[in-house]
Amino acid sequence: MQCRMRSASHPPVLVSRRSGTIIGCVMPWVRTTGLLCAAATRMVVAAETTTLPELMVLGSRTTSGEARPVATWDRDAIRNASPRTIDELLAREPSFSLYRRQSAWFGNPTSAGVSLRDAGASAASRTVVLLDGIPQNDPFGGWMYWARLDAATIESATVLPPSQSLLWGNQSPAGVIQLVSRDPFETGTTLRMTAGSPDHIGTSMTGRFANAEKSRALSVSLFGFETGGFHAVHRSQRGSIDRPLDTAVQGAELKGSSMLANGMRVDPRLSWYREERGNGTPLARNSTEAVDLSLRLTSDSGAWAWQWLAWHQHRAFESTFTSVNADRSEETVALDQYDVPGRGTGTSFGMRNENAGLWTLTAGADARVLDGATHERVGTFRDREAGGSQSFGGAFFGADRPVGAASRVEAGARIDFWHWDDARRIEASLADGSLLKNDRQPDRHGIEPSASLGFTKAMASGIEAHASAGTSFRLPTLNELHRPFRVRNDIVEANPELDPERFLSLEAGIDWKPDDALTIGITGYHHRIHDAIANLPVTDAAEIAEIFGSIPAGGSGSQRRNVDLAEVTGIEAKAAWDAGGAIACSLAALWSDTSFRRSADQPLLEGKAFPQAPDLRITADGIVRLGRGIEWFASSSFTSSQSDDALATRILPDTTVVGTGLRWRRGAATWQARVDNLLDEDVVTGIGSDGLRTHAAPRTAWLGVEWEW
Repeated sequence: MQCRMRSASHPPVLVSRRSGTIIGCVMPWVRTTGLLCAAATRMVVAAETTTLPELMVLGSRTTSGEARPVATWDRDAIRNASPRTIDELLAREPSFSLYRRQSAWFGNPTSAGVSLRDAGASAASRTVVLLDGIPQNDPFGGWMYWARLDAATIESATVLPPSQSLLWGNQSPAGVIQLVSRDPFETGTTLRMTAGSPDHIGTSMTGRFANAEKSRALSVSLFGFETGGFHAVHRSQRGSIDRPLDTAVQGAELKGSSMLANGMRVDPRLSWYREERGNGTPLARNSTEAVDLSLRLTSDSGAWAWQWLAWHQHRAFESTFTSVNADRSEETVALDQYDVPGRGTGTSFGMRNENAGLWTLTAGADARVLDGATHERVGTFRDREAGGSQSFGGAFFGADRPVGAASRVEAGARIDFWHWDDARRIEASLADGSLLKNDRQPDRHGIEPSASLGFTKAMASGIEAHASAGTSFRLPTLNELHRPFRVRNDIVEANPELDPERFLSLEAGIDWKPDDALTIGITGYHHRIHDAIANLPVTDAAEIAEIFGSIPAGGSGSQRRNVDLAEVTGIEAKAAWDAGGAIACSLAALWSDTSFRRSADQPLLEGKAFPQAPDLRITADGIVRLGRGIEWFASSSFTSSQSDDALATRILPDTTVVGTGLRWRRGAATWQARVDNLLDEDVVTGIGSDGLRTHAAPRTAWLGVEWEW
């Protein structure tokens, strides 16, 4: 940390220099990884195939020996989809959605949180994203940097429903997204390149090396892309200051693996990532730098397979919000969040026994410590620091066993503790340095028990029925507790007095697989959410004066608050057919009814749907195999209308987006030519209080190739 003087007329402000902070925290790990690299220089690619001991990955923590995912993609499916960012792959599953109708390729990362099946009333994630068992959600805000995950390094992706996410505790009440990286022992090189509109170019390269004995391996990955972007504001409302949403991203990863004695394996990992984004005007920008360090130790010898994980994550985020005049010819900085660091350190231990007679047993514990704060200049008047720390952890146990010849019952339980401390909000005058506010919130703590019970039954003709019930919870993020934000003239204030969300979830469904070619499934679900966190509009004049001081002309003021009771009820249906012939197709739909049931703070909210939660999503995909390794593919997605605000005063129209392309496999290369949003559909992503509309990407065309050798 370093105290930097702005000028004689401005007070000293304590800021963290991002480069020094990050490098300082990673140097011990860099030295360790450097030793691994030195050893790797003596490795040679194996000339012959050696069979490795089977590795049991315990990141899933499912109580059942066989997971029932909502959706799954293997390496071939990921390569065929060729997503620019992983969220574009997951978006083919209608239960998956980011808060805004926008790919993370262009969207602000703070709106890239994910809540499966519309379970979230705000942009905060209600779903945990795991990479090899390690949470990837931002330690400060809970959102996801999807562009940080290079698709060429991912072996598989799986979406698990809430009925199978209990054992992960906090952050997972709406489900789990599991990503598994490619094993460095699977030696080879992957080179991926993409280019197209709007002014996009990207590349990534990964090399996986192992010694001849297959006892040590190393994976090195580099990637980057940049795009000139597109105008998010429609030309009919555009002014002279409007700019495209440009993006530039770079990243690198170093991953090692060593086979130890007694069937043990150790996997260290170090990754770095940086992005720069323009948000549509010259002064409205955000940037992030991230460093992740982790160590995994796994053993599958003996009756119990076990896995221990430890990790540290550092994020350095900056964001500038501006106020724009009526004809969009001038802008001024309204909120400059010049330093928003977030740090997370965690560990977990899990073990599994599938040989305990009829039982399959899973048990373990985990703990995390998060801290962060926003350092920001509010207009030209004051400097503000707001933040705190969170500690939470728990122990879990799951078991399942067959009941009769065709049924299984599974149960899980978890107990969590949480503790918040160092919550603060300090404000000083930019003019003379005088202290304007020094609020210190008392420490808080709590205990959260969770439990689940599930049942499956296989019936005749390839039919399987399943049902489950469970409880779960989610702690508000440091971002929700402490960091305000602004979208043009619409202001959202933080709230350090938020309580945890508590979920009661029910699910039941039937899957039918009459043969190897056809799969049909339908699932109904219900969430009852107590103390749901949402951005509640503040309409009382006295409250507006107390919380915001004043609201810009044409703007609005909201604050993150708990809603006494909210509910989500829905049906998910899918059908897929692939007989291995010339044609394959799939159809999936999600209908959901979201509702704020009871709100003492804002009665006008009662009966309204969640913002950014459409009633209906439908996706359809088809492939025609033309021979000689050539495939034609097409996709379509429909999203019904949805509200942009909690009071449903601004409605985003429904939209249908079509894409198509050709894929050609020749030798070690897979080529793809693709057009997204073929019909140039106008996809509205947001409507401000002043009527300004923002839009998702127009029609884009691009070419990609991936080589494997």
